[in-house]
Amino acid sequence: ISNQLFGLWRPSLSNSANYIEDSASFRRSVAWSFAISYFFSFLSLATLPLLPDQKAQAQERKRTWEKRDAYAYASLSIVGFGLLYSVTVNSLAMFPATMCLKLAGGDGCG
Repeated sequence: ISNQLFGLWRPSLSNSANYIEDSASFRRSVAWSFAISYFFSFLSLATLPLLPDQKAQAQERKRTWEKRDAYAYASLSIVGFGLLYSVTVNSLAMFPATMCLKLAGGDGCG
């Protein structure tokens, strides 16, 4: 998702000339990109309370919580889609012929 998000920014984080020019607006863009990246990293820590505290609590949840195949299918589908999406976008961003695509974070090939 960061490829699409940061691809919308001006001045562009993908253009190496911006790093050489080193303008104040580009420094601000880089700083905001770091801030957003760290924000989402720390936001993921909010999911830690969902984990069981110890082995006994994990076993209790396994015994008492409802079991459905749909939970497994949904979990595997979400993880599978995320993996497919990230591999596709990162592969597109690596090759010069496709790195201009908006999906890969470029400005568009047109």
